[in-house]
Amino acid sequence: MNTSHPRESASPLAPRLQHSEDGVGLIEIVVALLLLAALATALVPVLLNGLKQASSSATLATASQLANDELERARSWKRCSDLSPGTYNVTDARAVQLTLSTTVGSCSPSPENPASVAVTVVVTRLDTNVVITSTKTYIFIAEL
Repeated sequence: MNTSHPRESASPLAPRLQHSEDGVGLIEIVVALLLLAALATALVPVLLNGLKQASSSATLATASQLANDELERARSWKRCSDLSPGTYNVTDARAVQLTLSTTVGSCSPSPENPASVAVTVVVTRLDTNVVITSTKTYIFIAEL
């Protein structure tokens, strides 16, 4: 009766072939690491671009909120004496400095002719002087 293992052979090469198939060789590990490095290198620009876009979107959201808040403040004006143009700097949560500028059109209502006054709010980034958002509204002024 033959009790030899099916992988065993009478050939002298059989043990060497079986031994070379055990585990993962150094070359396979190096190739896998090179592929992983190439993949990581290809993904780095995509990740950096995503971070830059997220930061830009957050700055835009902050600037839009600041402009909206300023317009809401302007909508509370009822008389020409309430109109207050101005410029001031704001720093957002990520330490980006923004400049908020409010300009007001001329106001000359009369009791028989109320006026609409243009109010423009512009938010710019202080370090680059790039306008992030700009918005304009008209406020109804009925009182002198």
